[in-house]
Amino acid sequence: MKNVITVIGFGLSKKDLPKASIDVIYQADLLVGGRRHLDAFEDFKSEKVVVCGQIKAVLDDLETAFYQGKKVVILASGDPLYYGIGSLVSERFGAEQVKIIPNVSAVAGAFSRLGLSWQDAKIVSLHGRELTPETFKILLSSEKVAFYTDKTNTPDAIAKQMLDEGITVSEVHVFEQMGTQGETWTRGTLEEIGAKRFDPTNMMVVVGARRFVDAQPIGLGMPSEVFAHQRAMITKPEVRAVTLSKLDLKAHQILWDLGAGSGSISIEASRFVKAVYAVEQKPERVADIKENIRRFGAITMEVVGGKLPDAARALPDPHVVFIGGGGKNLDEIIRMAASRMKEDGKMVVNTVLIQSLSTAVTTLEEEGFNVEVLQMSVSISSTVAWDMMLKGTNPVFIVTGTRGDA
Repeated sequence: MKNVITVIGFGLSKKDLPKASIDVIYQADLLVGGRRHLDAFEDFKSEKVVVCGQIKAVLDDLETAFYQGKKVVILASGDPLYYGIGSLVSERFGAEQVKIIPNVSAVAGAFSRLGLSWQDAKIVSLHGRELTPETFKILLSSEKVAFYTDKTNTPDAIAKQMLDEGITVSEVHVFEQMGTQGETWTRGTLEEIGAKRFDPTNMMVVVGARRFVDAQPIGLGMPSEVFAHQRAMITKPEVRAVTLSKLDLKAHQILWDLGAGSGSISIEASRFVKAVYAVEQKPERVADIKENIRRFGAITMEVVGGKLPDAARALPDPHVVFIGGGGKNLDEIIRMAASRMKEDGKMVVNTVLIQSLSTAVTTLEEEGFNVEVLQMSVSISSTVAWDMMLKGTNPVFIVTGTRGDA
C-alpha cells in the first residue's frame, strides 16, 4: 500500500476526534502538531515533532521521514484545509500523497454557540497579517465577520482599531479555549472588548458593523471648509475634481497619495478604489488626515506619517499615484513610485512651481510615461458692493503620466 501523510483535524478538543482518527494517530511513527495537540496524546510512544512557527523546517524533516517509509500524521486545528496546514502539506508533497481528515473548525464552533448560520459570513485570518483598509471594507460589507487572531492582532487590539476607524457594531463575541474545560464566552461592546485581555487561543465574531451614523457623505469637489486643514493648505475643490478625473480611478485599484496634506484628494478618491494610502510628513497634517477619515468614515484609507520617498517604500504596490507635495526631491519620489507601479499605471503630479513642472515632465518621460500637461486657472465670483467680480486663484499645473493603455 502506498505511503501517505495523514493530516487530521483536531477539532476544538480531543473529544471531537472519532475513533477512526485516534486509531490512525496511534499507528503513526511520527506525530506532528502544536504543543496543545501533542499534549493531548501523552501516551503516544513514537516520535513527536512540535510545530512552533518554523513550518518550512518542519516540512523538510517530514520529507526525510516520509521517504524513509515512516507513517507521518499531522494534527491540525479544526479543518486542516480551512486556514490550516493542510494546503501547505498538499503543495509540498502532492495531493495524491496526502490524506486529509477534516473536523470542526473554530468558525463552525463559534457560530454553533451563537446559534447563527454562517454561510453568509466573511472569514478573516489575521495570523501574521495586518488590519488593512480592505479588512475594514470587508467588515462593513457583511453582517457577520469572524476573525482568526494572533498574538499581535488580539481581540482587544482589533476592537481598538475599529473604534479608531469610526466603526460601531451590534455585537462582539470572543470565544476562548473552545472545547476545553477553560472555555469562556465574552460578549461586549467594542469599548468593553478593547479594555480586556484574552487567551491566545480564541475566535472573535463581529455582528452588524457600521460606520458611525454621523459620518458625512463623500462628494466630489467638496468645499474646503468641510475638511480639517492647516492655513488654507488644501487642494481647491475645482482642482480636486479635475485631478480625480485625470486619475481615472477603478474599484480594484490601490492609490498612493504622496504629500497628502489634509488628505482631501484621498478622501474623495476613497469612494472609487480598493484602498488609499495617504503619506504625509508633518504631524499636524497627519492629525488632520486622521480627523478627516473619522469625519467622513473613509474606512478604505490609511494614513502613513514620514518623509518621502522612504515612508512609502513598505506600502503595497500601487496602480495609481498622486503627488501633491514632492518638494525638492520630486524626481526621487517619482522614480521610486514608478518603480513600484503596476503595469499600465497612471501618475498625476500637481504643482504651482515652474521648476517642479519641468522636473515632473522630464522625470515621467524618462520613466517611460506618456505625459500630458494641463494648466488650470480658476476664477471664482465674489460680491463687491452691489455687484460681483471674479477673483483668480493661483494657476495649477496638472501633469498626467500614463503607461500602456491606462
